[in-house]
Amino acid sequence: MLELGAKELIQSLDNLMYDFDLEKISGFIDHNFAPNAKIQLAHPFETLSNPQALAYEVYQPLLEAVPDLEKRTYISMAGEARGACWVGVAGYYTGSFLEPWLDIPPTGHQMSMRFHEFYRIEDNKVVEVQALWDIPQLMMQAGGLAYGAKSRLGVEPASTSLERWLGSGY
Repeated sequence: MLELGAKELIQSLDNLMYDFDLEKISGFIDHNFAPNAKIQLAHPFETLSNPQALAYEVYQPLLEAVPDLEKRTYISMAGEARGACWVGVAGYYTGSFLEPWLDIPPTGHQMSMRFHEFYRIEDNKVVEVQALWDIPQLMMQAGGLAYGAKSRLGVEPASTSLERWLGSGY
């Protein structure tokens, strides 16, 4: 049953990110991440120096660019891999893209950035995060990439009330 508790832990984090209160997220990180947790994201973030860097070096600038930021997770699963408990989530970040972020110009419109994130849990603490965000997709939405369509092809947002149909056990 370790997976169920681990999944609930990450669901609690996702719930805080639905309305994106940075102080509550920072508090969650303090309480639920190991102090030496390894946090790895793709370029330009790479490996972060400490768990709070996730809140203040990654999420805070994104929240400044997208003040009504929401994280919408549409799949969450947990299980054991190589003797470790992992929780994987996928979905998209969305909101009004009003200020530049990572030198990407704002569109003034809704943005959608897909993600998948994996959390390794030990003793009810997050000890590792591996995350990949579709930043090139956001660049295409802003007209910043010369290749590809300037649309959000492949993003089919799930209902925020999907749980009503699937039940709370997904």
